[in-house]
Amino acid sequence: MNSLNTFVLATVLLNGMPFIESVLHAQTPTLHADHARLDTQRIVSRIDQLLNEQLLQSGWQAAPPCSDAEFLRRASLDLTGTPPPAQEVVQFLRDQDVAKRAKLVDRLLNSPECAMHLSNTWSAWMLPENDSPFQQLGRQGLQTWLRNRFAENLRYDRLVADLLVATGPPQSGPTAFFVSLEGKPEKIAAKTARVFLGLQLDCAECHNHPFDKWSQEDFWGFAAYFAQMSTNSDVEMMRAGEVTDVIEGVVSLPGSEQVIAPRPLVRTGLSGLSSGTRRQQLTLWLTARENPFVARAAVNRLWALLFGRGLIEPVDDMRNLEMASHPQLLQELSEYFTESNYDLRNLLAVLAKTDSYGRSGKHESGMPPDGSYATMPAKPLTETQLTASLSRVARQVAGDESAQTQAVLMSQLGKLRGDASEAKLGIVSALVALHGNVFDDVSRDEKSRLLKALEAPHMDQRQQLRWMFLATLSREPSLAEQQAFSELMPSNADNIETRMWQSDLLWALINSTEFAMTP
Repeated sequence: MNSLNTFVLATVLLNGMPFIESVLHAQTPTLHADHARLDTQRIVSRIDQLLNEQLLQSGWQAAPPCSDAEFLRRASLDLTGTPPPAQEVVQFLRDQDVAKRAKLVDRLLNSPECAMHLSNTWSAWMLPENDSPFQQLGRQGLQTWLRNRFAENLRYDRLVADLLVATGPPQSGPTAFFVSLEGKPEKIAAKTARVFLGLQLDCAECHNHPFDKWSQEDFWGFAAYFAQMSTNSDVEMMRAGEVTDVIEGVVSLPGSEQVIAPRPLVRTGLSGLSSGTRRQQLTLWLTARENPFVARAAVNRLWALLFGRGLIEPVDDMRNLEMASHPQLLQELSEYFTESNYDLRNLLAVLAKTDSYGRSGKHESGMPPDGSYATMPAKPLTETQLTASLSRVARQVAGDESAQTQAVLMSQLGKLRGDASEAKLGIVSALVALHGNVFDDVSRDEKSRLLKALEAPHMDQRQQLRWMFLATLSREPSLAEQQAFSELMPSNADNIETRMWQSDLLWALINSTEFAMTP
């Protein structure tokens, strides 16, 4: 056993849970601030270089940069889950600072809204789409726990480790992850592999994986790490006890009595430790520097979050690097993420500061091939982003009633977008968008706070049109739009009946494709 493993074992025996943080610091050297900045600039340039090299090979050129308005809306929705306020759009468009886009990215990433957005995103990946009121309480506990970790920018491997060894009731922490999966080792193992390793390991639950190297024993060996954990929950009675580790519990191959012992999927310097709980043993292997899965899966998911599709699709089926649209890029980004202490906020900044992220969504030569990144693909809003966008327009984000309204709308909308950029908008969701009370209330003259604000004496019809575009689509109306709508505006602005054009226009804007997309 080498000196690091001896240190790990001693820390496990003496300190219990705090060993996770000590091991992670022991494995990864700290980067000095100046070196980190230089390294960030290098990797930003390297991403653009690798993407442009492949573009040249395919015979395509990169699209020009997107407009400032498009970048502001894109970055705000991608990094905070909410569109920018209208006044912020005006200020950003007036700003002449050549570095304003990079400064915007840094500001958004350090905002409380970013931590909330990341919390919502990860919990959506981890928990079932349709859950009971009991599981809703657990969802809130998990989201609060995640939000606090993202707010402090806890290194990602530590966050994963802390989550996977967590104990306690689901209402106050991350153990909702285990309870939502009924405490079953096979379900927990399958979800853990998909979310944190990017592997569809559950395909080997009943037989050897048909398309990958994983055997049935690999799956159950991974599941065995969760066999000595008790959820002590009674979902039927709406009551849950604490998640705890116990000293007994085994798994066996289906249809047999063959007990499978815990075993890592690949060997690392931290494999084979038998001290500590089984979940502690798992996290030591999971977060080892030699283990490529955690860093690679995180990089691929964040890439999909910002660019609309992963470098490997689906994002939870990363069988090998050769599946990637850009294998070298995924490899180098994963190594950078590991070397930069699994700094999630820094990785997001790197991706958002590339020229590739700032490209236009349109190309003069037509539609480029998927995965070429010649343009920035438009991404359908998630149900959370759409709800936040409506709340921004309505200016009614206050009090329990508003929170309840948002929850109802998200429930009605269902899941609008998958792990990548494909739209999930079905007929029920479309009907909600067209006829739902929330959409209607936002645009109805007697209820809309935005329309009431437009009644100010200094607002003429041209200014009203301008602020409706700024408040909904985060941009100024084009000259063609100004001309088209000016022809529809009534000549008598004081007549209540003729002011219905404002309500009709607002309804049309919030039901437009542009409102439902990230540019």
